[in-house]
Amino acid sequence: MSDLRFFTLGPSDNRIAGIAELPDTLEKYPVVVMLHGFTGDHITSAFKFPRLSRRLVERGIATVRFDFRGSGDSEGCFEEMSPLTELEDAKEVLGYIRKQPFYNGMIGIVGYSLGGMVAALLGPTEPDVTSMCLWCPAVLNLQLFRDHVKNFDEHLDEEGFFDVGGIRISKKFRDGVMSVDASEELARFQGKVLIVHGTNDESVPFESVRKYAERNGFCFHAIEGGDHRFSRYEWVEELIDITSNFFNETLLSDS
Repeated sequence: MSDLRFFTLGPSDNRIAGIAELPDTLEKYPVVVMLHGFTGDHITSAFKFPRLSRRLVERGIATVRFDFRGSGDSEGCFEEMSPLTELEDAKEVLGYIRKQPFYNGMIGIVGYSLGGMVAALLGPTEPDVTSMCLWCPAVLNLQLFRDHVKNFDEHLDEEGFFDVGGIRISKKFRDGVMSVDASEELARFQGKVLIVHGTNDESVPFESVRKYAERNGFCFHAIEGGDHRFSRYEWVEELIDITSNFFNETLLSDS
């Protein structure tokens, strides 16, 4: 049985809500941090993050999953969110981990979709991040969002917001996503990188990311037929298998 520890970070009315899940032994562990995607949360569709967490905990790896501010159970306003605010949230969570007695000094990161862009910006700046597994990552952000930005500007409402399926984003998101090149930042990362991508991803083009991974010498795993949400049981199981094996190799190699 795992040890679940719920935590909040930050000032009242602007707190990050998260969960640390630890193996049920009194030891120090590497920690895998999970960064969800746009409009996602610490669970994700088909419960991918909790399922991965339990698989990792069985292997002796602790996990931390949380909601970016403005998403899920965390406080804050989604309209104030951008990849840069999410980057700061992720750094705050890493600061929390480093203060915990269970932390052994090694961090792995899972970045899903937009969370993959955040991971690409985060990893190269943090010396204890040793490996990253990115799921259909929005790492080619300038290319991916170029057409969306035009549509965004044409459909702003009177208050300057864009409706995305019942929630709103602002110019802050537009400006943030176009202000950095995540692909260049990730190329500077000195640790191990694995990208997992569905061949039928309808949101983040498969072939562009595959070629980027090849150019930079990153490991790449294609899930045949998989869409952006990996919306079949066997796709999720393959995703979890390949991810947990990767962290077993990169975080527990001396075990």
